[in-house]
Order: sequence, then C-alpha cells, then structure tokens
Amino acid sequence: MEKFHLSQRLQHIANFLGDGRRIADIGTDHAYIPIQLAKDGLIDFAIASDVGAGPVAIATANVADNGLSTVIDVRLADGLAGIRPEDGIDTIFIAGMGGLLIQDILTAGLSYLDGTETLVLAPNRDDEAVRTWLAKHEFGILDEDLVEEQGHVYPIIVAGQTKPEVPYTEADLILGPVLRQKRSPLFLTELDKRIDKTAAVLKGLANAQAVPATKVADEQRRLALFQTERTAE
Repeated sequence: MEKFHLSQRLQHIANFLGDGRRIADIGTDHAYIPIQLAKDGLIDFAIASDVGAGPVAIATANVADNGLSTVIDVRLADGLAGIRPEDGIDTIFIAGMGGLLIQDILTAGLSYLDGTETLVLAPNRDDEAVRTWLAKHEFGILDEDLVEEQGHVYPIIVAGQTKPEVPYTEADLILGPVLRQKRSPLFLTELDKRIDKTAAVLKGLANAQAVPATKVADEQRRLALFQTERTAE
C-alpha cells in the first residue's frame, strides 16, 4: 500500500468541497484528493479519472488498498469524458495542470456538464486564461484563494455555471475578482512581484531594438493596472 499524506496545496484544494457529496477528480494522478475526502467521510461517491494508463493503475491500487473501491470509481478518460449523467456529480476538481490545459478540458467537456456542478480549479500557471474562459462561458467565480507551497504560489478558483452579477474587468481576469476583494497578505506580496517583474520587462524593452509598440503599450497598461490595484483601499 502506498502511503500518502495530502500536501498543503492538495489539502487546501480539498477544503473547497463545500456541500458536495459526489465528486469527479479530473487528472487525478494518484487519487489523493478523493481518497482523503472519502476517508474523512465527506463524500458518498467519486470518479477519479486520468487520461494516462499509468496514473489510472496507481490510483486503482491506492483506492483498493484503502478499501474504497465501492466509493471511488477510477476511470481511464480524457478530460470530462468519463462523467456520465447517472453519476450525479455535483463538484468537479481539476488541479495540478496549467491553465491553458484546464481551458481545453472545459471547452471539450462542456457537453458533459448539466449546469449544476461546482468547479474547483487549481491551475499551476496561466490562471488568467481560466478566468477568461469562465467569463466567456458565463460561469460566475464564487470563491478564490492562494496557497503557497515550496516557494510557488497556486491560485484556487471556485466557479459555477451562473452568469456573474457584473461583467468582470481586466483587473478581475488577471488578478481574480474575489482575491481583489480579500486582499490577503499573500495576494499583496504577489502583486508587488508582478509590479517589479513588469517594470523589469519594460526596462528590457526600452533597451531592445525593433520592439513592437503594441508590446510596450500592453506592458505599460498592465503595470499601471497593477500599481492602481496596489494603492487601492
């Protein structure tokens, strides 16, 4: 039996289960999140799916070793294709991959959603792309948080298929509408890093030859956005 302990990041993601009792963990890898939620008695049923045969084999063994084969159904599937109407899934976790891949999974899997599911999305990069997709498809961002692990900061985005009350601004899509409201110390630290990084990019562009004016203007606009956000109350 493979021993496991949820990392700080995975535990933080799992904590966003909410009232869900029937979940799907897409790109499950070792099935750590559904196993932990099942062991804690927080779910009644889970799909643990992955596109790779290797992870599916490991997940299947982990589920069996923990005596959870009647609760967690491990499936070999691409994205959301492993979800069936009769599963009655209320919460979908997609974590441990880039935002562009999450975007692709959601686009390809829209037909597998019935509109009632809560999405718990934890991209390890390109979170702006995830929020842009959600806004385009009228998913409201219900909650957000940041978690730091081994020097890297990961966003967590919770969304539902309900049109946002107001359209998201560019600052919302880049920084996160809920994160902007919470203004946690970690959010402000990351914002300072964005300001420094963008200023450094602009300095580099100033010393470069034949730089497109649109590139410079885009970076200047983002820097102004970050600076305005930093001084906001």
